[in-house]
Amino acid sequence: MTPPVSHSRPSTTSTLEGMQEFDPHKRQVVHKLRIDHLTAETAGMLAERHIETIVLKGPGLAAWLYPDEARIYSDADLLVAPNNWERAGRVLERAGFSADPRWIPATQFSETHAKPFQRDGLSVDLHRALPGLDGDPQAVWDSLHARAHRQQIAGAQLKVPDRDALLLHIALHAAHHAGEPGFKAFEDLRRAIATADESQWRQTLDLARAHDGVPAFATGLRLMPEGHDLVRRLGLCQTRSLRHELRGQGDVMAEELGSLLLSERPAAERLRTVMQELFPRPEYMRHWSVLARRGRLGLAGAYAWRPLWTIAQLPSAARTVWRVTRTATRTEDT
Repeated sequence: MTPPVSHSRPSTTSTLEGMQEFDPHKRQVVHKLRIDHLTAETAGMLAERHIETIVLKGPGLAAWLYPDEARIYSDADLLVAPNNWERAGRVLERAGFSADPRWIPATQFSETHAKPFQRDGLSVDLHRALPGLDGDPQAVWDSLHARAHRQQIAGAQLKVPDRDALLLHIALHAAHHAGEPGFKAFEDLRRAIATADESQWRQTLDLARAHDGVPAFATGLRLMPEGHDLVRRLGLCQTRSLRHELRGQGDVMAEELGSLLLSERPAAERLRTVMQELFPRPEYMRHWSVLARRGRLGLAGAYAWRPLWTIAQLPSAARTVWRVTRTATRTEDT
């Protein structure tokens, strides 16, 4: 007997699940489509609360650098104005999102440019700044928002960065993940260097200058062999970001030590940073140590162990800071 024909429209979720069951090899593509729908839903939800967004990386980058293939991305990246960041997070929480358990509440020392949220196994990274731009975050938002254009994503017209802002973010993103070999940010950078002409990179350099991001921008370009020639042609051979070069060593303690030693912050603020490094927040300790997850006594034991562990890491971190600083000094001298 022939089953009756259903005229109801299948849900997006059931359609994507059907694709995945039909061809397991399309699992990543299906996940990307789910992220696109999540991006459109989340941006629309925030827009209803008069919170504007810019969709970073993902769809805009894929349309330009991966036109004939699928660039897989694992989460939705949304930039909002800094003064809307906390409120946007509350909107997501009311919609059923929760702070990603992999995210550690930042100490005063840590970077707080973004906070990830999760719902139903999917993630949204809510950004209030771009790492590597040391200028006023509100000015960064105003500039990127004014330059943004619209792109259709999962049926919605959403704002994405223009080409100059996209190039800048690609270089900054690579610098931010310099200590993670194989990260897809490096393939994005390789394709961007091969695709964009020098005039486009010069316009991007002007944008980096406007927001105090030239050192991180130059460091990101240097991560690719083909980027060294571009750095030379842009006149950035002596421009370096020790912070990001230390990050490229994959030694978190060296990165933190270098930032502390090279910082121009007042002595009292540096002392507070040291104390926060020795005695971080309980949330951080529970992530850092299995012992800290075993009740109050376990947390107390982890706190007792933390200073000893930190001191044991210092010699290796100090050698790394010295080596990277010496290399940078030699480069400047030449």
